[in-house]
Formats: sequence, structure tokens, C-alpha cells
Amino acid sequence: MSVWNKEYPAPSEYAHYYSGYVEHVPKSNIIETLNSQMHEFYTFINTIPGEKAFSSYEKGKWTIKQIVGHLIETERVFAHRALCFSRRTPYDLPSMKQDDWVKYSNHNSRKLSNLGNEYLAVRISSIHLFQNMTKEMLSLKGTASGVEFTVRSIPFIIAGHELHHLDIIKEKYL
Repeated sequence: MSVWNKEYPAPSEYAHYYSGYVEHVPKSNIIETLNSQMHEFYTFINTIPGEKAFSSYEKGKWTIKQIVGHLIETERVFAHRALCFSRRTPYDLPSMKQDDWVKYSNHNSRKLSNLGNEYLAVRISSIHLFQNMTKEMLSLKGTASGVEFTVRSIPFIIAGHELHHLDIIKEKYL
């Protein structure tokens, strides 16, 4: 039996600036959401024409390839945080400097299909991590970026973060 239900994490379980992401996630089992999102996003990015993948809607904004790379990296960081917190890591985890990470990445030199395949691998790994956690693990807390999170809040942040960027791609890039 799954320990996941349709209940959202409370705002006290994550940093306030993630509330827009969490509130954007549909009210359903988060594992099912992550799984369906994976299929939808992978299919969607594979419909983007090659030349569009290099576009940005404004000077200084990320390209679509950079956004996809950013989603991959962010999901990895958050899954790592969940793993550390669920294993009772006794120290605070660092922040992720997203602009620096994108700046020093090679996302634009990669094929969008290659980024899509990496996205699938990371999402499948995240799903396995979260679906095999116990109720006790989900309730554990840890600190990252100077803010306390519950393990339970992290897959909601991952899902909402992706929805946020998907909306931006659809509204401003395509």
C-alpha cells in the first residue's frame, strides 16, 4: 500500500518561495503525478523543432535546452536532498546556484533528444526513490539553503517546478 495520498504538504514543510510550485500541482497521488508528468513532458519536448530549442524569448534568458537541463539538475538536487533527509543527514545542505549552473553547463551543445533521455533517467530514479520511502521517512526533516524541508514536500516541489517552467516554455517560447 502506498504511503502517498492526495494531501499536500503544509506550507511549514518547505520554503515559502516554493508555495507557487506546490499549489500548482494537481491534487492526486504525487507518484502518479510524477509518472504522468514524465510521459507528457518527454513527449512535449520531442515535438520542439531543433531551431526552437536554441531560442530564448528575451536577451539574457535561458534557451529551451537550458531550461530542460535546469529541470534535470534541479530534480537531481532535490532528490539528493530527500535522500539525505530521509537518511537523517546531520548537517545542512548547500544552496543551488541555478544561474551559475546553467552558465557553466553544456546544455546548448547537446541534442534536445539527449537531454530528454537524461530527463527520463532522472525522473525514473526520483520516482523509485519516493515510492519506496516509508511514512516515517517522509516525515523526516532537513535543512537546505538555510530552510527546513520535510522529505514529503520535495516531490511536490519537483512536480510544481516542472509545471512552472513548462508554462513558461508554452507561453513565451512557442
